[in-house]
Amino acid sequence: MQPSEPLGLTRPDYLSLILTKGENMKQEQINHTNKGLSNISFQQKSTGLSLVITGSALLYFLANAWPMRPAAVTRDAIPAGYGGLVMTTLILVVAAQIVLQTVLAIGQGNVAPANVVEQAAALKAIRNAYFVLTATVLAAVGSVFVAALTPFDTANVIVVGLALAEIVQSVSQLLYTRR
Repeated sequence: MQPSEPLGLTRPDYLSLILTKGENMKQEQINHTNKGLSNISFQQKSTGLSLVITGSALLYFLANAWPMRPAAVTRDAIPAGYGGLVMTTLILVVAAQIVLQTVLAIGQGNVAPANVVEQAAALKAIRNAYFVLTATVLAAVGSVFVAALTPFDTANVIVVGLALAEIVQSVSQLLYTRR
């Protein structure tokens, strides 16, 4: 009889267990690293695309609204062109969503419906977005009572808050789906 190793196994049994465990770990590593972009569901790709579009639109809006602030502060009013900027940003978001989501759907081919995990993730993500929307409403109402802030600032709080709610919803949905 051979000397006993840990777990009460003989040396050949113990080595066999180690080799088997090593092969299983190697297999798990291979399976884990195979989770590339091809294994991401259509819903996740769509959510990621929405996140990029919304983030880009927010950056576009901020880059164009920021130079308007000095004029808004001096006149204590919303500057000329601000309404056009808001509408242009909104139209850009809608057009980009329609075009890019269509391209994604065509490129994907047949699209499987959302599974239970993705549906649950979407519901949890909406809860997070509602929290941001509530905070936005409270911030907008509160900004009306702050003398240093102009109507332009209040309008910006609302627009940025809406965009942030959409971003939070997309990020939350991606994170909850990956868990």
